[in-house]
Amino acid sequence: GGNIGGKWARTGDTVNIPAATGLGGPTAASTLDLGSDTAGTFIGGGQVGCNWQSGHMVLGIEGDADAQRWKRSTVIAGVLPALFAPGDTFELRSTWQASVRGRIGYAWDRTLLYVTGGVAFTDVNAYTNWIPTVAGGIVFPGTITSQTKNLVGGTIGLGVEHAVTDNFTVGIEGRYTWYGTQTFDAGLLATSAIRTNFTFAPTTRDVRVETGEVMVKANWKFSSAPLVASY
Repeated sequence: GGNIGGKWARTGDTVNIPAATGLGGPTAASTLDLGSDTAGTFIGGGQVGCNWQSGHMVLGIEGDADAQRWKRSTVIAGVLPALFAPGDTFELRSTWQASVRGRIGYAWDRTLLYVTGGVAFTDVNAYTNWIPTVAGGIVFPGTITSQTKNLVGGTIGLGVEHAVTDNFTVGIEGRYTWYGTQTFDAGLLATSAIRTNFTFAPTTRDVRVETGEVMVKANWKFSSAPLVASY
């Protein structure tokens, strides 16, 4: 079958500059919490699965994959912790999602109410742009870093499905998915300089992702036996 719907991705993002030593002199650690933000996107894709019905009870398994395009972009400004500069840019984006889930439901006549849960997958790209800065007459170079990770999390949801014919069903499903917190590489940042010698700190970002989605689904069923008074 196929599906289309809407999705909301809520993310938290903390940027970490560790303490570092080098030819340019030692520097202390610094951290900036970018806070939480929510980005929305349309989603669309397809699903395939199998159901087994005994009386009113329906058990099944389903896998789906969808395209999406959510993005969060933060350009920092104002009073900032040490080593951060106005104009530093931090972005998060994602282009796909997928899941493998079990389903259990109760059917009467041609309508099925069910709960679903399983494992979810998605990609997240973390883009970091440390802009060049000038301090004490020394130009500190900028750094641009981009890292993509495929995340694995848990998903759970509810849905209703109705058999328009013995083989064609339509329904609506809502799900919540959580991926926990992942650490991304944010690149080497020049944190101190003496003459032409620099100290570089290997910066990171701790990114938390959780999502909610609602989708309309249409399916074609290949039945193993004639359906009588079942969804």
